[in-house]
Amino acid sequence: MLAVRPHYVTEEEFLKLPESLEKVELIDGEVFVAPAPNPRHQNLQLELAVELRLWARAHPPAVALTAPADVRFGPDRLLQPDVMVFLDGLDLDQNPIARVPAICIEVLSPSNRSHDLLTKRFVYGASGVQLYWIVDPAGHAEQWTGPHLTEGTRVIEALEHPLLPGFRLALKDLFR
Repeated sequence: MLAVRPHYVTEEEFLKLPESLEKVELIDGEVFVAPAPNPRHQNLQLELAVELRLWARAHPPAVALTAPADVRFGPDRLLQPDVMVFLDGLDLDQNPIARVPAICIEVLSPSNRSHDLLTKRFVYGASGVQLYWIVDPAGHAEQWTGPHLTEGTRVIEALEHPLLPGFRLALKDLFR
């Protein structure tokens, strides 16, 4: 029998890869490359980013960013949330970003559903993300909070949370 040894990539090796607009992530030595999102995904991501950026500008020092941006969620864990919010500001020249966002948002794609629903939720929860929204282009969303993001609820009317005072994005407006 032939023993198979996967090649685990270190964070140092990962950061030496050429700059890319693709969504390339490192989780515990494995590199994940996602295909380009479809236009519906892009539209939802942009809508969320615009609304959160407007909120962040009205609530300094908050900052809202979108992928691709490498964020260190722990050793050998560099991920690119579709949309992320840093409530206490951010050094915009830092790369990779060494601070964990308070809020991460992922828009599901057919190719990445389990990655976003399970793997990323686990990594985000272990790193201290306080709020995780998962947006499904089929017209619904989930909200995960609590220790290690273990408390999940289906969003019925709008994306809103006390971490974002005054922010409310109705699902009917998001999915129009």
